[in-house]
Amino acid sequence: MTESVHPNPALHNGFSADAIAERAQRDLGVGTAWLVVLATIARAQSPVHGYEIARSLSSPPSSPSSATPHGGASGGVGVKHGTLYPILRTMESEGLVTSTLVPSTQGPARRCFTITPAGRNTLEAWAASWRAVRGHVDELLGGIQ
Repeated sequence: MTESVHPNPALHNGFSADAIAERAQRDLGVGTAWLVVLATIARAQSPVHGYEIARSLSSPPSSPSSATPHGGASGGVGVKHGTLYPILRTMESEGLVTSTLVPSTQGPARRCFTITPAGRNTLEAWAASWRAVRGHVDELLGGIQ
């Protein structure tokens, strides 16, 4: 029996390693978007606008305790505006966050978000699940560069 060799080892089912890595990153981002959005709102010291949430999530941390001026976490997750606002609306309809219109000197009032007690409870449960999964994945990836 002869071993089948793919004509281009850099491709897997016609996809480059970069394309596969990009898809994996996108899938991981979708799975963590709700967690990081809710965590960013929870860390804010005042009601936080969607644009501030997006900016906070798109910038890489400058230190382990990096935060936006409003207390939001940053981490380079990069939740797109087209994804963020539907997440925020659904979180509000499910009682995880509340929103208020805050007057702006630079245009129309802005909708700003605050976490609710139910949102905090949900965040704590999601964070515990995330830590358990992350720990298991870290063990499985141990030693892989």
